[in-house]
Amino acid sequence: MKNFQFTIFNLQKKAKQGYVTIVILVLMMVLVAASYLYADALFGELIIARNNLGASAAFSMSEAGIQEAIYRIRYDTTARNNFLNTTNGTTTFAHDPALLNSGSYNVTIQNTGLGAATVISTGIYRMGSRTARREVRVDITQATQPPPYDDDGAMFSHSAGGESTGDLEFRNATVTIYGGSLHSGRDIRFDRGSYTAETGIKAERNITTNHDPTINCNCTIDDDGDPLTPTCSDNPGCSYTYTPAIGMPMVDFDSSSPKSYKNQATLLNQYYTSQANFYSLTNFNAGQTKTFNGVVYIEGGISIDQNRTFIMDGVLATSGSISIGGSQNGTLNLSHSGGAGQASGALSQNSFSINNKGNFLGTGLVYAGFRTDIDSSSVPITFTGGILSRRVYVDARVLTIYFDAAVINDTLGQPQDTPVIQINHWEEEY
Repeated sequence: MKNFQFTIFNLQKKAKQGYVTIVILVLMMVLVAASYLYADALFGELIIARNNLGASAAFSMSEAGIQEAIYRIRYDTTARNNFLNTTNGTTTFAHDPALLNSGSYNVTIQNTGLGAATVISTGIYRMGSRTARREVRVDITQATQPPPYDDDGAMFSHSAGGESTGDLEFRNATVTIYGGSLHSGRDIRFDRGSYTAETGIKAERNITTNHDPTINCNCTIDDDGDPLTPTCSDNPGCSYTYTPAIGMPMVDFDSSSPKSYKNQATLLNQYYTSQANFYSLTNFNAGQTKTFNGVVYIEGGISIDQNRTFIMDGVLATSGSISIGGSQNGTLNLSHSGGAGQASGALSQNSFSINNKGNFLGTGLVYAGFRTDIDSSSVPITFTGGILSRRVYVDARVLTIYFDAAVINDTLGQPQDTPVIQINHWEEEY
């Protein structure tokens, strides 16, 4: 009997031990499953965080490529010409690394028409053995904006606020304007001489004459055979036009913009601290003829004399005055070999003067922040472009201007291209 009871007791004890073992196993399985689920969730969160990091970095690379593409279209000559002047031109570039050591981007600018293109930028971000890619497609077009100078004044003057600068004054000169007008922001005064402007003579205040000058306007200089457009010889005299005030166009001489003439010259290593510095570093000695390309910027002004011939294929700009001729002869020839779109001119923040021993010719804009003076001489002046100045005075000189609004606007600076942007598509790969 005792053995039987002992056997039952042992069986009960073993049953209790087996029950505990099962419970422990179940609990362990639950804990293992919970740990696995937690670890899996944590790992998933880490993957999502890594993917978000990669996607964000790759997208930033793509956007950086888009921004560089727009910058190149604005300021890089090759990319800009492709964008503006071709219907299917292609510009490609890449940076590896870019911004980050593990980042890069590849960009294609594919023209779809004149002034219109699709930019495809693929951003890449490497994370060990994995790579995130993001592609952005952007359509851009050149916005239509008015030009900086929207007038037909081949000789335009305007005061800064009512002071005596702003007049056009002529004494015993012979002035002929093809395709443009004489436009003063204040008064025009004619004293003797002969003056012809095909598209008009306009003043915002008074026009006065002394000693019977010959004046013709609103007529064609060269007879085109059309009786409805009389030649100036058939249309003596003209009625003057009084116009509302318009402002003096501005030139970006020395702002922080990369398009300012000072910064453009600096980029070309053609920025000079003074006239002496310019003549010394360029070895431009008396009696010589020298040609310069692009943009030359001279602090304090320049006098072109001592029988020098200065050929400027582009823009000569200065913070001071430009004076041509002096005790000896001097010549400034504005060349325009680049054609449409090229800036060309002689730009002064102060005065522009052609003295009696000075000669000026070529194609470009004459711009003077204060005044323009053309002295008497037997040497005629003929050029294409126009004169924009606070005041203009011409004394006993033969002056012929072929008005060219495109040259003036190219030199003043085209408006910034305002791209119209639409994101069409992007994708990610890991």
